[in-house]
Amino acid sequence: MKIFTLIDKIYADSILKNSMHLIVTNFLSLVLGFFFWMIATRFYLPKEIGIISAILSSMLLISTLSTIGLPSAMTFYLPIYSKDANKIINSSLIISIIISVIFSLIFLFGIDTWAPDLKPVLGNLELTVIFIIATIMTTVSLLMAGIFTAGKRSSFQMIKENVFNTIKIFLLVLFAGFGAIGIFISWSVGLIASMVIGFILLYKLWKYIPNSFNFPINSIIKDMAKFSFGVYIAGIFSNLPKLIFPILIVGMISADSAGYFFIAMTVAGILYGIPESMVGPFIAESSDKEKFEKNIIKTIRFNLLLLIPGLILVIFFGKFVLNIFNPNYANNSFATLIILSMASIPTSFVVMFNMINGAQKKIMKMIVINIITSLSIIILSIPLMKIWNIEGIAIAYLITNTIMAVFIIFKTKNPMRLAIGSKGHIIKVDEIKEIDVRN
Repeated sequence: MKIFTLIDKIYADSILKNSMHLIVTNFLSLVLGFFFWMIATRFYLPKEIGIISAILSSMLLISTLSTIGLPSAMTFYLPIYSKDANKIINSSLIISIIISVIFSLIFLFGIDTWAPDLKPVLGNLELTVIFIIATIMTTVSLLMAGIFTAGKRSSFQMIKENVFNTIKIFLLVLFAGFGAIGIFISWSVGLIASMVIGFILLYKLWKYIPNSFNFPINSIIKDMAKFSFGVYIAGIFSNLPKLIFPILIVGMISADSAGYFFIAMTVAGILYGIPESMVGPFIAESSDKEKFEKNIIKTIRFNLLLLIPGLILVIFFGKFVLNIFNPNYANNSFATLIILSMASIPTSFVVMFNMINGAQKKIMKMIVINIITSLSIIILSIPLMKIWNIEGIAIAYLITNTIMAVFIIFKTKNPMRLAIGSKGHIIKVDEIKEIDVRN
């Protein structure tokens, strides 16, 4: 009975309900991703998996850069300016698509310099065009996630992602004889199908109809630009390590090791996705100032309620999950998976702290925290990688995020109340000290 009472409480609360939809989306994406990569690892060599993981990471990196923080900006602004939803959505999509094309071309023209190992796959015109189209669609997909969250319909994001994951699995079997190119094509066609569904859901939620001529630059867009640029910089550094490591590992260790790390990060990703899934719903509700303080406590509690049991499950069943892919992954990825999973706890404190700052438009603090965290992970991982292979990268994640979490807790008054609160007391927003990064 208690479990049903808990479910009722979750679905009665807008933040928890939408957070849960995003968490379920991540979980289903992981489960379907298991089937996708399980099929891939049965038919393709670890080297091919490593190469395609580097291509997909490059594509996601370009798409993340191309959104320039607009998903978070729309999550914040669309609930406030819902009457201008069509103008906001249209302007955001056009801007991001243009940037995506430019960045894709820069990446492809310089592939001999920064990713020569990827040229066998991206070395002809047809696959180059597919890469650009897939990158554009990935960019649009990232924007849609913010738009659905802003409309408090994270369930639409779940539908879109399930279409993408299901179709790419089916097509992977059909293209099994094409090597790494077959994986890439399956992924791209799945994206096309999910985009069709995504635009249908956009119309249902916001009555949005694409219009290349409806591209206003008004005061709302200008205000969004200031917010989104700061979030953009913070987001770049937040995602930088996990996006560049597959490319870095291919160059410094081997393509096989890149594949092992990619699978470990994919499995651990469900834990990292728990706090990240709560950011959008929290920001979408942040305009309600009366509930802001209560929402902080509620979100952090819910994060720990899900994250700690999740970590325990990974520790006990992680090796079994990796064995589903291939015994080689269980032998070469398990230690990395455990360390990355342990790092999810301190990482969640960093994410929650940035979430509060973002909702209060204290973007500079987010930028500073993410720059320090990401650069520290990358710099520390290079010598550790030489000593412990891919486990060294996971250790860099754990050490860096633990230090940052301790720093945040040390700089926060009544740190335990952030997580558990106390009877009759709700933490006040002004109890969170301003961080002086010079100390």
